[in-house]
Amino acid sequence: METVGRTRMNLLLLKRQVEVAQRGLELLRSKREALVREFFAVMDRVAESRGQMEHVMGQALTTLTLALGMEGRASLRSAGYAAKRNLPIELTERNVWGVRFPEVHYAPVLRALDDRGYATSGVSTHIDETARRFEQVLELILRSVSVELRLKKLGTEIKKVTRRINALNEVMIPALTREVRKIRQTLEEREREDLFRMKRFKSGQGLGARAYG
Repeated sequence: METVGRTRMNLLLLKRQVEVAQRGLELLRSKREALVREFFAVMDRVAESRGQMEHVMGQALTTLTLALGMEGRASLRSAGYAAKRNLPIELTERNVWGVRFPEVHYAPVLRALDDRGYATSGVSTHIDETARRFEQVLELILRSVSVELRLKKLGTEIKKVTRRINALNEVMIPALTREVRKIRQTLEEREREDLFRMKRFKSGQGLGARAYG
């Protein structure tokens, strides 16, 4: 930090800067606390989502293995081709404490039995169950995307705010405070010197007056 002129005006300006920096520091600390609370709340949701995903994926793979064994690969491939579809997905942006993160919106993934594109009389219950299980998996994946992205954004923002807090608390405010102290000391020394000169001047005037008396 450059040394500024040690005047009363600069002292007032620096004190004002210290006050502004301290208010900014408190705001940043409040923001970080809110972000950390949100981070842990979202992290709980992520942990729950991952546990649920593991469970549902295990069920889907078990059902797929059974369907392959009972119906064969060709029947599954044919049913999968018939059930193929486009799934519209829309991204919107939300803002929490100045943190922007995307949210994923999508149409319902899980379909009724007669909405999968193949004739229900032409496939077995094993294939229907496999389709249903994997639709559940896809829905969980889409649901977890927003949460995972939110967690990542919150973590990044917490790091950024922490760096700014450290810069203010450990660098900027101490530097400003030291400069305020130096200017105050300089001004106090000047006042003492002025007072000393004034006393000498008055004392000299008094001696002069007695000499002429």
